[in-house]
Amino acid sequence: MITWPWTERPLRMVWRVERGARRSHIVGTAHFFPYTFARPLSRLIRPVDVVLTEGPLDVASSERIAEAGRSGTNDLATRLPPTTIRAIEKILRERADHNGEAWLIPPSDAVFFEAYTNGVRPWAAFFSIWGTYLNWRYSVDAEGYRIARKLGKEIRALETLDEQLAVLDGIPIERIERQLNDVANWDAYRREYVDLYLAGDLEGIIAQSARFVTRGPMVIGERDRRMYEALRPVFDAQDATAFAGFPHIPGVVRLFSEAGYTVTQVTA
Repeated sequence: MITWPWTERPLRMVWRVERGARRSHIVGTAHFFPYTFARPLSRLIRPVDVVLTEGPLDVASSERIAEAGRSGTNDLATRLPPTTIRAIEKILRERADHNGEAWLIPPSDAVFFEAYTNGVRPWAAFFSIWGTYLNWRYSVDAEGYRIARKLGKEIRALETLDEQLAVLDGIPIERIERQLNDVANWDAYRREYVDLYLAGDLEGIIAQSARFVTRGPMVIGERDRRMYEALRPVFDAQDATAFAGFPHIPGVVRLFSEAGYTVTQVTA
């Protein structure tokens, strides 16, 4: 019986793709997560020569995304009601207090909300707030990338950085506004999200996260075929391990199945 450290869990969001002598795996990733999957990911990555990530994850690419996020504006401060801003400000202030930035006399203005939203693109404002709220240490994508680098694997990206930035810029401000206005339900959403992902319940987590900002048709539907077309020649040539956000899994899996591959959900 395997005893898991409290921060590590088995990984059930994995699909094996087979045809002929070839066997590859696709990991449906969570970009933010409170647990590590280091050992399951190592078992998936160690036997293969090629690892494919959804987008570039090197330091230079991460810095370019951050720079792009800082190069813009948004009107969230005027779009959101004061009750929402106060609720988000309370969360951000609590996180700052937890990290040692305590206030002797708490300011009355929404100083954290203002700092997180001023002079940045809407998606950058949202993900800064959301990431601070979650305060989760791990990312399945980033963890897989680090393991692949450590093991000396060839790493390829399924999308270019420009393609990913175009997707982020295409997120409607109304979806971001709606997610921020739903702040009262964030805790319930977070708990359910973790339980569904750990259970490998793809159908459940797709339904649960349907209202999330990055679940629109431009972010999902139009990219599934692009990912499939990038994966197929690699899977035909060699065994590989690929990482794609779990919302893309239904579309990518369907395309592989329709092309005659055997696709099975497995636990790593």
